[in-house]
Amino acid sequence: MKKTQSTVSWRKRPRVESVEALVELARDRSRAGRENLASAVGDLFGDENSDLFGDEDGALTKSEQIIMHDILGRLVKDVEISVRAKLAQKLADVDKVPHELIVVLANDECTVALPILQRSAVLHDHDLIEIIRHRTMEHRLAVAMRAAISESVSDALVETDEPEVTETLLRNKGGAISSASMTQLVEQSETIESYRGPLLDRRELAPAMAKKMYWWVSAALRQIIFERYTLSPVDFDDAMEGAVLDALHEVGHATATESARLDTPAPLDESPQYRMIDVLRNGEIAEFQKLMCAAVGLPLPEIRRIMFEPGGENLAIACRAAELVPSVFAAIYRLIRSVIDHDEGMPRGELTRITSLYLDIDPSHARIVLRQWRRNPDYLAAIAQIGDVSPR
Repeated sequence: MKKTQSTVSWRKRPRVESVEALVELARDRSRAGRENLASAVGDLFGDENSDLFGDEDGALTKSEQIIMHDILGRLVKDVEISVRAKLAQKLADVDKVPHELIVVLANDECTVALPILQRSAVLHDHDLIEIIRHRTMEHRLAVAMRAAISESVSDALVETDEPEVTETLLRNKGGAISSASMTQLVEQSETIESYRGPLLDRRELAPAMAKKMYWWVSAALRQIIFERYTLSPVDFDDAMEGAVLDALHEVGHATATESARLDTPAPLDESPQYRMIDVLRNGEIAEFQKLMCAAVGLPLPEIRRIMFEPGGENLAIACRAAELVPSVFAAIYRLIRSVIDHDEGMPRGELTRITSLYLDIDPSHARIVLRQWRRNPDYLAAIAQIGDVSPR
């Protein structure tokens, strides 16, 4: 058999003779023979005009298809990985390829599977889901890079709970993500910072989800929320009020979600935090002040001064140093203001303003300022340092 037989165009030779030529190549067990066979198969299916496994004129007969499947099966089992990788590159963009061959290549080593997983339209959703569930993270990353991904495949990727895979999916504008997965990812973004920016870029992100993320994203991302959803601080107060009401309802029963809002373990556990809300709501100002003294380590006169001064900035610093849950701080501030304002209500936008300030304060910086307050009665001079002080 001449080597040139493997490179002759399929359409320029009789079908049966071409199958026989491939059979002859398949019998050659040498490395060169395996490479020639892979090259011949790649050329064969790379012909855009061929539909060898279809019903058109020129397609293989049933017996020829059986022979061809046998050849393909031997090929992917016997040839070296570098040869399989070359074959995968040739077949990744070809639609008229046996489904079984593409599935085998997609389940191969990642070097081979990568182009197939990223580009092949022959793979079905159920093929991709099986690969997601049973192959490696590298395989899942390749699936997450596909130009088009259905919701069911995206759901399977999210279920793996692998941040790198999920972030790749979130950044892929061709991937459709279901409402259920979006809800789950918004919750996870509370503790996984890398999800936040990509989530806010997703068209599937509902305004209610974006408002929920306000509690844990950076100042820059909060500005994106305002601009993208055409919200003003006044409008956003409704969302803040809702979170405050949730905190009030959770008095004494900190949930796992609220516990996760702390980036580092807090010196206060959740029960005392919710106790603060409880006593304030019941009008027990003196008891609240005692709890604050214990939480931040300041004497009672300083706590009283911080509580009732205009603006609430010092209260925000003290609470941030104690690492109160953001919604707990917002509830405390709202309750204190109701006492100051005699239940007349805060100006619209005020709750958003103070909550934004609270979220922007670094807890480690707040603790440094708090130490200065303890040492220096003239603590107001230390407030200016909150923006540029660095942890010691």
